[in-house]
Amino acid sequence: MCGVAYSAGAQIEMRTVSVYQGLVTLEVPADWNEIPPEMLEFYSIRSAEASGGIVAETYQHGFRQGDPEADFAPPQILIQIRESGRVNHRELRRLPSVEDMRAGAGELAEQSGPFLEDLNPRQISYDPVTYSLRISNALDLSFEGPVIVDSASFLTQRGTFTVHCYALRQHYHKMAPVFDHVLSSVRIDDSIRYRPRLADVLPRPAALAAYAIAATLAVAILLVYLVQRRRRQT
Repeated sequence: MCGVAYSAGAQIEMRTVSVYQGLVTLEVPADWNEIPPEMLEFYSIRSAEASGGIVAETYQHGFRQGDPEADFAPPQILIQIRESGRVNHRELRRLPSVEDMRAGAGELAEQSGPFLEDLNPRQISYDPVTYSLRISNALDLSFEGPVIVDSASFLTQRGTFTVHCYALRQHYHKMAPVFDHVLSSVRIDDSIRYRPRLADVLPRPAALAAYAIAATLAVAILLVYLVQRRRRQT
């Protein structure tokens, strides 16, 4: 196990986990529990209900602090695996600006109903060595309040492997170095590791902006619904 320093100077121990049928490894906090499949399915069902059927996200793996069978609550990590076919890597080389993403975020927020009050993209970057897109968003949720979501989406020969890390804004200064370590620790097996092709062509960057924002928006709707449900039960 290795240690990662919090911004306050403390250390948090990490452990290596294997996911995606052993094809990907990454490091997560050692005392975080794996979320059971039935809870991941529950999140997917609730996200569809909360959005009126517009959003139906699926999650294959997840890790969280505390009770793994409790309702969704940050800090938490969720993993999405999409085997929808190989993505063109060159579309990531000409990213939209943060300002363009913020403009698109406003339009998506208007369509999300009363769940999301604000979506504010903070950072976006592409790593051509690991073929990964890093995005950070600030979400102002109707019931939970401000949340930060750091995400990394890795291209594979089969599609994408995406890790989302969530923290309440007031706790983000502590979790940021941990999340950065988690996202940087992802290792993909050679059998599905992304390999560029000469025939790759560049589509419109606007499509990438919409995809990136929509992925985070879906999680925001899920989070708000589950928090609202939990508070009604208490």
